[in-house]
Amino acid sequence: MAGALTAAAQGGEAAFHNPAMLMASPLAGAWGAATITQSQLFVHLQRPVCTGAYLACQGKHPDGFSARMPVTPRDTAAWAVGWHYPLGGVLRDRMAVGMALAVPNGRIIRIAGADPQAPNFPLYEGMPERLAFLFSLAGRTTERLWLGVGVQVLATLNAAIDLRVNPTNHTMDRATMTIGLEPRTSLTAGAVFDASKQWRLAASYRQQLSLEYGIPSDVHVGDSALLGIGLSHQALYTPHVFNAGIAWRQPSFLLLSADLTLARWSDAPDPSPQVSLDVQGPAVRAFGLQDIVDVGTDTKPIQLGFRDTLSPALAAEWQASAQWLVRAGYRYRPSPAPRATGPFKYLDSDAHVVAAGLSLRLGSYAPRLRDRLAAQGTEPTDTPGPFHIDLGLQFQALNRRLAIAVDPNDPVGSLEHGGSVWHGSLGFGGSF
Repeated sequence: MAGALTAAAQGGEAAFHNPAMLMASPLAGAWGAATITQSQLFVHLQRPVCTGAYLACQGKHPDGFSARMPVTPRDTAAWAVGWHYPLGGVLRDRMAVGMALAVPNGRIIRIAGADPQAPNFPLYEGMPERLAFLFSLAGRTTERLWLGVGVQVLATLNAAIDLRVNPTNHTMDRATMTIGLEPRTSLTAGAVFDASKQWRLAASYRQQLSLEYGIPSDVHVGDSALLGIGLSHQALYTPHVFNAGIAWRQPSFLLLSADLTLARWSDAPDPSPQVSLDVQGPAVRAFGLQDIVDVGTDTKPIQLGFRDTLSPALAAEWQASAQWLVRAGYRYRPSPAPRATGPFKYLDSDAHVVAAGLSLRLGSYAPRLRDRLAAQGTEPTDTPGPFHIDLGLQFQALNRRLAIAVDPNDPVGSLEHGGSVWHGSLGFGGSF
């Protein structure tokens, strides 16, 4: 449904789209899914690519060449599970909990940091290849007002390497390495106003989140020289996101929903790796090389110039029969990235997102579950079902965008980019 779920999420997916929507599910439920993402993004360079020695490339391409090879996102696959549970006892119909987990196929996480002068797509690189965990709690403050809060969990990697080399006898006197993986959480929150049996208004918020790591390395060459190597990176960034949604439901027939999403991309950090080389020590100072061989120690992060975006979405769910649901959605996602006319080639363009899906419901509810649905005024056909199979497909079409290099000595030159991204999922679940 192209993400138009702020006022329409059902079950564990509410942990991401709007925690307060956990109260919309009168029964407990769980699901699992397999997903695949295929990228067909392209970069067309005005000049031929040559990444060898400069003089050799100049002789081979006297009319000019590009010294950087474009980097496009790789295809990915992942597994996902979700779960939600309305609490019982004195909290029956008052509170619910939910969670969602996504695990990439074959790895827990993959980080890629491209050269900022190499044409690349930072908004798409590596995003499906990360472990994502969300947990949420929702409560009914009044009959009409629901509130929810939760967390997203990622990680921060900290490491330090300390080596002491004895150049006299070519031995390693000391080798110390420390690595720490610390969880990093960000807030999710939401509210729902259940205006009537047909109308529902909602809002949600997701705090910015990224994976950060730093690996400082010190190499002592006896007592004469110290080589300091610094590596840090802030990757897999998602911005502050504010969602407003509205949904209209005709029970057992039709659901219409609309979303408006504000993404604070203006706060996005430089996605390229930060590398520094600092040489110190008596031997280095004796030859006056302490500043000459230093690299990147005073380099400031790149100012991306990204802007905030406002993205509208519309979606519908039609109950074709007691067993079949048909879903469709559309979202327009304006690009936060400026045209890549300068030295840094971070590429993106406006995207049209089209989504469609089918859901097959099987089985029938036990009498006690039917009684519980009846007590809440919910028809069995308005729930996901005792057992359901869901198929989803999403297509993102990125507009072609031309970037004319401002500097004639630009190492890449003018280029054109665009393409598409496909995302498919097959899920199984049920209510109990």
